[in-house]
Amino acid sequence: MNKVLNFPPQVLPVEHIDEALFEKNNDAALLLKCFEVVKDVLDVIAEPEYSIEDGDDTHIDLYRAYYALKVLFRRRTGHDAAQVAKDHFEAMSRHLLAGEPRPENNIPVVVYPAECLPDDAFDGLTDQQLTCAAFNYSDRVRRLLNEHSPTGLALDEARTFSIDSTTALRLLVLRLSGGSVEAMAAGLARKPGETLQ
Repeated sequence: MNKVLNFPPQVLPVEHIDEALFEKNNDAALLLKCFEVVKDVLDVIAEPEYSIEDGDDTHIDLYRAYYALKVLFRRRTGHDAAQVAKDHFEAMSRHLLAGEPRPENNIPVVVYPAECLPDDAFDGLTDQQLTCAAFNYSDRVRRLLNEHSPTGLALDEARTFSIDSTTALRLLVLRLSGGSVEAMAAGLARKPGETLQ
């Protein structure tokens, strides 16, 4: 019997489940993961012979969904979901126990600190400068939206610069076409008998 082979125990890699694990996934993948976990939990609950035990696969999957949702919440709002939920709970407790006014429990959202530029901000620019401004703003929007999963802050910044780009481009087009939409339309209209070549 001394010829029995002793294989060393195989150590499996341990997956550390936290927010960093889900950062690499885009929003669609995170949403799908949450959907799959909730679906599996509902299946377990629907079957009387199954239960969710501490440390079983379903329990671990609930942690995965929890962290995936935390990542999504932070991307969209710029805040930690657990902290916001805690703040809401504390505000509601003060309302119920101390008689303070009922809290609105708004979800704070980080916004881009700059406002869109008004039309008159572009008044002193030449045609070439308007063209460059429209291009630069739209190029910045393109870069912001091409990120892996743009955060809520990046999306709000893209919204601001998109409006600025459109404003500069609209002013340029109106300037080059006579100053009004009607003048532009008249310039684009074909003369009777003209063919489109």
